[in-house]
Amino acid sequence: MTGHRKYRFPFRLTIRLTVVMTFIFATFITAVAALTLQYYFMQQMATDAATERFNNLADKTSQLLNTIDSQAVETTRILASYPGLVNGNTVSQDARSIFSSLMLDRDMLYAIYLGLPNGDFYEVINLNSGEEVRKQLNADPKDRWVVVTINGEGVERSRTFEYYSSDFKLRLKRSEPSNYISVISPWFVNADENSINKTDPYLFHNIQAPGQTYSKKLSNGAVIAVDIALSSMSDYLSQHELTDFGQVFLYRSTGELLASNLPSNEAIVIPETRTPLDLTAEEKALIASSGRLKVSNEMDWAPIDFSSSGRPKGYSIDYLRIISDMTGLNFEYINGFSWKELVTQYETGQIDILQSVFDIGKSLYSGTFTDPYVHLPYSLVTKSGNPPISHLQQLAGKTVAIPQGWSIIQVVREAFPNIKIEEVPSTGAVFEAVSKGEADAGLDVTEILHYVGERFFYQDVQYHDDIGFAPTPFPSDLKILISDQNKALLPIINKAIAHVSDEQKTALAHKWFLSKQQGLLSVPYSPLLDYARDENDQRQLKEVNLNGEANYVYVSPFGSYGARKDYLGIVIPVNEVLSAAQKKVTFSLLMSIGFLLLLLPAPWLFATPIVSPIKKLAEENQKIRERQFEDLAIPDSFIREIDELGHSMEDMVAAIRQHEINQDRLMDSFIKLIVQAIDEKSHYTASHCERVPELAFMLAEQAECSLAPAFREFRFHSKEEWREFKVAAWLHDCGKITTPEHIVDKGSKLETIFNRIHEIRTRFEVLWRDAEIVYWQKMTQSPENEVQHQAELDQTHQRLKEDFAFVAEMNVGGEVLSEDKKVRLDFIAQTTWLRHFSNRLGLSPADEERISSQEESLPCEEHLLSDKPEHIIPRKNEGIFDPKLGIKMTIPEHLYNQGELYNLKVERGTLTAEDRFKINEHIISTIRMLEAMPFPEELSRVPRYASTHHEKMDGTGYPRKLSKEQLSVPERIMVLADIFEALTAADRPYKKAKKLSEAIDIMAKMVAEQHIDPDVFELFLTTETYKVYAEKFLAPEQIDEVDVARYLKN
Repeated sequence: MTGHRKYRFPFRLTIRLTVVMTFIFATFITAVAALTLQYYFMQQMATDAATERFNNLADKTSQLLNTIDSQAVETTRILASYPGLVNGNTVSQDARSIFSSLMLDRDMLYAIYLGLPNGDFYEVINLNSGEEVRKQLNADPKDRWVVVTINGEGVERSRTFEYYSSDFKLRLKRSEPSNYISVISPWFVNADENSINKTDPYLFHNIQAPGQTYSKKLSNGAVIAVDIALSSMSDYLSQHELTDFGQVFLYRSTGELLASNLPSNEAIVIPETRTPLDLTAEEKALIASSGRLKVSNEMDWAPIDFSSSGRPKGYSIDYLRIISDMTGLNFEYINGFSWKELVTQYETGQIDILQSVFDIGKSLYSGTFTDPYVHLPYSLVTKSGNPPISHLQQLAGKTVAIPQGWSIIQVVREAFPNIKIEEVPSTGAVFEAVSKGEADAGLDVTEILHYVGERFFYQDVQYHDDIGFAPTPFPSDLKILISDQNKALLPIINKAIAHVSDEQKTALAHKWFLSKQQGLLSVPYSPLLDYARDENDQRQLKEVNLNGEANYVYVSPFGSYGARKDYLGIVIPVNEVLSAAQKKVTFSLLMSIGFLLLLLPAPWLFATPIVSPIKKLAEENQKIRERQFEDLAIPDSFIREIDELGHSMEDMVAAIRQHEINQDRLMDSFIKLIVQAIDEKSHYTASHCERVPELAFMLAEQAECSLAPAFREFRFHSKEEWREFKVAAWLHDCGKITTPEHIVDKGSKLETIFNRIHEIRTRFEVLWRDAEIVYWQKMTQSPENEVQHQAELDQTHQRLKEDFAFVAEMNVGGEVLSEDKKVRLDFIAQTTWLRHFSNRLGLSPADEERISSQEESLPCEEHLLSDKPEHIIPRKNEGIFDPKLGIKMTIPEHLYNQGELYNLKVERGTLTAEDRFKINEHIISTIRMLEAMPFPEELSRVPRYASTHHEKMDGTGYPRKLSKEQLSVPERIMVLADIFEALTAADRPYKKAKKLSEAIDIMAKMVAEQHIDPDVFELFLTTETYKVYAEKFLAPEQIDEVDVARYLKN
């Protein structure tokens, strides 16, 4: 063979490849250009379509809200113009039918009602307005309307509920005391004769659910009102098609969330009270008679006490819920009012409890304060870049903004007269005043300032925490103010405050003072607020990176009421908008590639005259790949390079053949090394990995020669298939290398690393000696009773001998354990002995982890036999198998259970369920080890052959529970070989070797139980393979006569 030529270029192309690649390159450039343009225009179309879609949603949302508004306004106006609806302080008898007819087909309307100038109240509730309404009112499914009437004076004032069907048949009427007076409610106070008034969201007093009210004053001073429940808007958004992949928000320009398609997220759950509050009979009676207590709920003091779309929220609300759960007190929240209005209602008896109040030490309010329930330090907020402020006096001569109506304002003015106080409507207004320069700083509770600043994305501000007021004592503990009429409840509420656990307080702090854990109360993304402020950014898609992901943000104003505008915001991943365009471009790309492939034959044929000889060489190369070296035929060629390539292939084949021989020898040596290591690991199972393959090979050879129907089609078609089976047979127990030796060799029940029967015997020795000590003590005390004492000693010794002999016998595990023996073991276990030495000394780190952490008191009593927690060795992994391995084995809860009674009560043999699984687990290790090995194609079935010898023909074996139909002939042969070797092996500590006839008889029963394949068993007998194996491996005394005929089918 000539030497290799040195070419100028290391990389060379064939003519065919050059022609084909040139064609492909030109076509590819053209296709890329076309697809790029297509993608650009389709992307533009997709964003335009999405914008139009979102505009439609905004218009529909606006239309829905306008419809709700118009329905409510129209209904209110119609009712206000109806003559004779109210006559003095009497409601017309027609009111019920009029109200119900107007709500009959308008499920958005929750209720219509009248408030009379004397405080009386008449309401018709539409139960079809929502399931929450029906649930809150405890209505029956057949109920359609609820009529609520409130009238009376003082203690005689009551609220009556009447439940009617659709045709106004009364089902139920119930009454309860009430102090609700309609004339002080926002919807009554703000009602006007000339226009319709619409309230902000607040909590409806009848169902404690949020909503809004439309009201108009009548000429006689009464007010007609219509209620709408707010849950309808969130339901509408959740049903929209964007719900699956987009986030939709309805919100105000301040960022306050009105509705969203996102589920409510209360990430922190407040723990329940673990120990019940100890209440006296008198306290329980007082609670039962207190009825529903009206409690204040502010609108905007987040995160302490505030309202979100009318629902009470905040630290104090959750704290009162805990108190309610402890005591059984029933709280009804009143919101929709300013703090000043809430205080007025409290002073006039309309509210029973004011919560979230600072006790400034002056008699600003009537009533009695409870003990404090949370400490709230103060902070200042200024523009960023200000020097640090630690004391309020540093702001002398400057303006400080404080939320109006706050009781501490008076304290600040008296203690710091040189500071100008600017009262603003809310904490948000504090930030606005500081940002606009109208105030030099803003003062509020630390948690509230941080909450509002983060939730509403205020930028360029600086916080100054832990502000001092010394020497002025400044209130920083929140308390609950209880009216004089209810002050008898003060000790109960104080008792509940003292009973709130540290765990509950920690959960409350995490939920409300760590801003990211407070749920969705405002819009979560600042661009939604930014775009709401700038009309140029509205009604179009703006790409923004949110949380590391590209998203489109869309903002559009919708139906306004008065001067206030609300907004629709949509956040949707860019991928979702462009997915359709990307799919079309991908389809076009695939079509282009397909068209290109159709054109490939043309340039391919142009190079045929030159490529044909090389193709023939490639075909011969395929034979080399398949190792068909004998069939190799290198073609001659007049092209020198091709001819040289052919001769080089011949040389390569010779080298490959020699390399394969060397590799096979190396692999065989490794396999035998592993087998030797496994057999030498335990002298009890020595040569098992050698004997099983020998028997399997004998049976496989007989099966190939057999003419029986079951084996007629069975053949190893090549020496590679024979080698595959042999390698699998040698490696069938390679997983045992991971099985602990003391489990493999466990010859008695109490055996671990050592036989613990000796430890038990030592305890008996201790009891023996204790009995002698007692004997001598008695002899010292009453020597005249020597005969009696000696008899007692002999009796004790005899009992100990018998008990130990029984325990030792049970430890052997030679027979099935009956129930009476288990009972005797339990009885023996009750015997105790005194331990004087610590059982925690000299332990390994692993043992120390399992030992009890409770202090031990020495000396201590120990049971003669026991199951202790430290006997349990937990399973450190979950024991979940890779599904692709097909393993179907039940995994015990623990890795090991070394309990003495638990082990002694093993009913058959010496292995517990955990021990048995650990031994059976070797087959899983076999699968994992062999599946991880990169076997060549000709050895690809080695993992399967090696891991199925514990399967049974009825599908109850392990590890995969395969049936006969799922097992090949080689696998069924391995099953029989493994069982026969185990039965006849003379080196197992836990059993005696069976004679030949005994082993065959047992296997015949296993055939009947569908554990062994009957065809393989019959082959085993008829070919006398059992004799050949016995003569080679069994002891002479094991070999006896076998009546083969009794086991054969024919």
